[in-house]
Amino acid sequence: MGLIHTALVLACCGLSRGALEVFQAAPPPRLSFDAPACRQVLFEHSFGNSYGAPYVGQYAPPEGCEFTTAIFNLSVVSSGRQYDRLATLWLGDIEIWRTSTAMPTQSGIHWSFQKDMTIWHPLLTQDQKIIFDLGNVIDGDRYTGFFNVTLEALYYSDVYTTGFHPAKYIYPISTLSSSSNTTSLFSLPGDSGSVNLTLPRNVKNAVISLAASGNGAEEFWFTNVPTEYVNTFPSNEGWLYGYSPFREVQVLVDGQLAGVSWPFPILFTGGVDPGAWRPIVGIDAFELPSFEVDVTPWLGLLTDGQAHTFQLRVVGFDSSAENGIGPVGENWWVSGSMFIWLDDAVEQTVAQSFRSQVAGPAFDFHSSIGIAIDANGSATNTSLYFALTATRNLTVSSIIKSGTETREVTWTQNLSFSNIQNMKDLAFNQSLAMVTFGSHSSSASDVISRYTYPLNLFSAYDVVSSGATTNPGSVLCLADRSKLTDGISSLSFLTGTSIGSENLKTRQNVTSSYHWNSTIVEGTEGLDTMDGEVWLSYSGASSLGAGVAEYSRYAKEKNDSVLVDEQGWGQIPVPSTIPLPYVDGEPIVP
Repeated sequence: MGLIHTALVLACCGLSRGALEVFQAAPPPRLSFDAPACRQVLFEHSFGNSYGAPYVGQYAPPEGCEFTTAIFNLSVVSSGRQYDRLATLWLGDIEIWRTSTAMPTQSGIHWSFQKDMTIWHPLLTQDQKIIFDLGNVIDGDRYTGFFNVTLEALYYSDVYTTGFHPAKYIYPISTLSSSSNTTSLFSLPGDSGSVNLTLPRNVKNAVISLAASGNGAEEFWFTNVPTEYVNTFPSNEGWLYGYSPFREVQVLVDGQLAGVSWPFPILFTGGVDPGAWRPIVGIDAFELPSFEVDVTPWLGLLTDGQAHTFQLRVVGFDSSAENGIGPVGENWWVSGSMFIWLDDAVEQTVAQSFRSQVAGPAFDFHSSIGIAIDANGSATNTSLYFALTATRNLTVSSIIKSGTETREVTWTQNLSFSNIQNMKDLAFNQSLAMVTFGSHSSSASDVISRYTYPLNLFSAYDVVSSGATTNPGSVLCLADRSKLTDGISSLSFLTGTSIGSENLKTRQNVTSSYHWNSTIVEGTEGLDTMDGEVWLSYSGASSLGAGVAEYSRYAKEKNDSVLVDEQGWGQIPVPSTIPLPYVDGEPIVP
């Protein structure tokens, strides 16, 4: 499988095989990329000083080519010194892919990632403005790495066993800014996060897909502290960020809560320890996850021919608020897309009943601060410990009538969350144990989808003086985390590309010691050490012959080299993420 990935990136970019191949362990979108019905390069562009200057071009469907399946292959080459950067891909005002970059080396790196774009078929069959935003900085000294990007589309005339049923329309929930040649991301909490949409009267199914990621002071939201603890260590002012480590992304319909996402904690390739994520990047770094909310139960209210408000919002935990809900910091980049299927046999979908039951989030919070008293009687905070838990339940149901057909439709979610943190040494020494559980179901299928996100993280910074981003220092990082999902995508199921549940188990375990000089983006040669492993096992229920039924990958890395990389069309055991080994709050380093 690695040969397929390598062949695609080499063909696109004319690379030397001497460059370091960086990769994310992920199941491929199909068994083979051979023999597409047609293919086209959508753009080639070099991103240097590109903040506020995205690539803008025109997408046109391939001429004379009938297709169902569409695969996008994103290939990137970079060399020099550079931070990790976030990137988003848009067709008009609709975001279709959120990704991020690896951090390059002076000798060069490359990566290639393939994403199934079939659910976006209504957009891919029409002329569109295409926008790819990758904000980057080149200053000739510290930041020298350009990101040279090629995006290719491969189209296949696949036949699906249950038929191909793409959405009739896809509506953007975004700032609608493509006419100004810019992306349409909401920046929350500053933006409204809302749009007004008038839907057709005969909608049969409606699903909202939302993408959300924290940036700036919110990049490591899961390590943040409640706001009242930001100044626990006054001599290290600015090191801790507030608004708590809990985040909820909300979907509201006419001001009422329709569904939520408790997001997966992304560790980007510069996250905590830049030496920890090369050549194997973190889970989902090249394909940041989206989350679906089935809003079909709302159709009886939404098909009246009037405009309705759809809003995306991000909230955190606030111990001083009566309901525990509070604001978040700057900033979250959020967008959504609403997929619509119609019932051509009726004029209007109407509701005979509607019920919404929302409970939570219910929080429980405990904390303690260690204090030392010196000979003069002065008190100094020496440690901070806290534990935060949350639960939420939500059910929206209705009985809707389309012509002579009456059906009950539901959307149900149950979630729980735990975050335990312990900080010492002015918070330069920080341990985290977090886990998010969730389940959701809708009447689109009879499958209950479940996910578990355990994260155990330890970091210990040794900084010569304050300001760890500019002065010499080092960081020791231990990370053990997993992403475990079992369920179905409503969008894939309704489109016809999936006929059943998908099961994914992936675990990543990393130990890294990283030293930096005045650049921080480039480690100090001879001092850095890194050991890591990744396990991935997948099973799916594709409705086409070229679909992947099973796939696995195990890889082991050490000091920028891959020692083992085993892939196959079967499953493997994936060991469970375990608590990191500590004695008296300090990690035991292997």
